[in-house]
Amino acid sequence: MDSRRPTDTAQCNLQLLTRDLHHVLELTSAISAGDWEWIEDILSNLVIIFCGARSNNYCSKILHFLFNLKKIWIPGFACKILFLFVLSI
Repeated sequence: MDSRRPTDTAQCNLQLLTRDLHHVLELTSAISAGDWEWIEDILSNLVIIFCGARSNNYCSKILHFLFNLKKIWIPGFACKILFLFVLSI
């Protein structure tokens, strides 16, 4: 067993919850600031987390969403869709 990893299940779950809440707080701050690049960075981090957790469906959905934001949709439409996507999370 890895010595850096806590053996207490409650402590481990608390660390994971704190990490997840940090992502929510960061995403909320990015939306409030209207910083698109920051939002894209956060979504990219979520892709990595979902990929590591073997949640391939979530990973591919966010990657598809990011591709559409950057390459397919016009900026005004992408802005509206991004807000709808974030509000549905």
